[in-house]
Amino acid sequence: MVGRRFVGLDGLKGIALIAIVLYHCDQGVLPGGFLGVDVFFTISGFLIVSSLLRRIDAGRGIGWGEYYLKRFRRIYPALLALIPITVAMAWFINRDMLVGIRNQILTVLLGCYNWYAISSGSSYFAQMNPDMFRHMWFMSVLMQFYLLVPIAVYVLLKSLHRWIPVFVLTGLAICSALSMGLRYHIDDDPTRVYFGSDTHAMGLWLGAAFAWALMLLRHGNGRVSETQLMDRIHARWGRIGPIAAFVALLALLWMMRHIGQGAMSFRFAIASASTLSVVLIAGSIPFGSWMQDLLVFRPLAMIGRYSYGIYLWHWPLWLLVRAVFPQWGARYADRTLAVTVTLTAVFAVLSWMLFERPVARAGFIALIRPTDTFDSDNGLRLWATVLVLTCTWSFAGYAVANAPAQTGVQTSLEANARMLQRQRRHDVLDRRKVPRPKRPVHTMPSGHQMTAIGDSVMLASSKGLQSVFPGITVDAETSRSMLKAQGLIDQAKGQSDGLRQWVLIGLATNSVVTDDQLNDILDDIGPEHVLVLINAHAPVSWVPGTNDTLRRFAEAHSDDVVLVDWDAAISAHADELAGDGIHPGVTNTIYAQTVKDAIQRWIKQGH
Repeated sequence: MVGRRFVGLDGLKGIALIAIVLYHCDQGVLPGGFLGVDVFFTISGFLIVSSLLRRIDAGRGIGWGEYYLKRFRRIYPALLALIPITVAMAWFINRDMLVGIRNQILTVLLGCYNWYAISSGSSYFAQMNPDMFRHMWFMSVLMQFYLLVPIAVYVLLKSLHRWIPVFVLTGLAICSALSMGLRYHIDDDPTRVYFGSDTHAMGLWLGAAFAWALMLLRHGNGRVSETQLMDRIHARWGRIGPIAAFVALLALLWMMRHIGQGAMSFRFAIASASTLSVVLIAGSIPFGSWMQDLLVFRPLAMIGRYSYGIYLWHWPLWLLVRAVFPQWGARYADRTLAVTVTLTAVFAVLSWMLFERPVARAGFIALIRPTDTFDSDNGLRLWATVLVLTCTWSFAGYAVANAPAQTGVQTSLEANARMLQRQRRHDVLDRRKVPRPKRPVHTMPSGHQMTAIGDSVMLASSKGLQSVFPGITVDAETSRSMLKAQGLIDQAKGQSDGLRQWVLIGLATNSVVTDDQLNDILDDIGPEHVLVLINAHAPVSWVPGTNDTLRRFAEAHSDDVVLVDWDAAISAHADELAGDGIHPGVTNTIYAQTVKDAIQRWIKQGH
């Protein structure tokens, strides 16, 4: 918690948390909202090192046992409520959410979920089937920092020169930022550099360096407090500090609004957000600073004060709300967000009142025995809390033990993939050569004139495609995006019967699609082919924009491109979708029929 001496930081944490929640629940609103995490990291590094140095300055030493016990009491009560309650809810709402839950829970409790996610290939930036506790990578990095930072402080106190610790901590921040930038590659999933405790610690070390620098400046000013020191600096420099902090806030908000998940983020924006956060801290903690007056705005400060609980609860609750209302999808993301925020507020407050506050005041014993702080009524309430927690953990244990090994969609997709492999082997033995005119003959094609390249949605629909278009070649796999389209087209050209006349591309689900990508694909297939683009239906933020890009491209190239409006077709039959709200049932033909209808309409228009 932020103490009274740093009241302005509550509002700053509130801004950061709002950005994170918006990013997780509706990326289209704030595509760079993930930078809020770096604001939190910087504040956390500053606060924890300030606390340690203040204690050492008072002659009480680091207090190893007290330090680690305090961190344990702060972190685990909310976790011990969050995990069983959300697991139990998932059991009743959508058991597919429990795939891999045992390892998630274990690594979350051990504070190493980030490394588990990296090693298991779980992507932070893929929203199709996210882990239920994926957001806990942040807490894992923080817990590892909490574990190491008192050791670092102890070692640095032995330095020969008093400013060496500041340089060392700043150097660690620079090394972390450089490591992220150098290890990031545009064609790779960035989860390794984003989740890594080594590559994403610049904010923590930078905040720690600033805290140490303030201590040294305090010693040079008669051992005054941090706020008294900042007050003196504020009096000397007048308006410069708050103005610099305000400009830093505007720059941070601009980056959150305009910078997405590209190379700019990992090579510049994340490190910049950490640096700007230091400026914000410096400008917000002096009393009398108008920047502090801005940040102590009560609703904002309240969000920051309860930021830990809000952060813990919002992600699994968003997944659960999305599972209950799959028909809302990306089109009505505001509804999902509103319900999620409401539920998050309720659960965060209850968690604080029933678990976090009692343990913070009197330890875990407060959950089973009332102390002087709690009267008999509160004791009864706490006993009831323990009973509820015991029941939920017991049921959660049952749910974990009986959690599915795969989602229903995964099982179906694997079966379809095996079927497609058998079909390809058969096609190698029985290829039908179909003559290709220099320009397409615009009559309804047979399957032997069609090559289909797609992602897991097409894979789920492969049986339907082969039923409606017998002889079609389907090349579909999970987790594909439009970035792979040209390579797959070139691969198809190398087959014995080459790239067929009608080329179906269904790769819009997993990432943003750009005009440049589509132009490259159209150039690659050549003028003798017809390009059939299938748009996307998924409860993720980029789908509306991607579908609009596909529509505009098809209109601009109407003689060569057919648009299949899969989004509209399946929205009218949402009951045909699996529990994830993305994949159609493997036995229906609605996907294939939508393709056929779109081609027929295009031909009737005289193309």
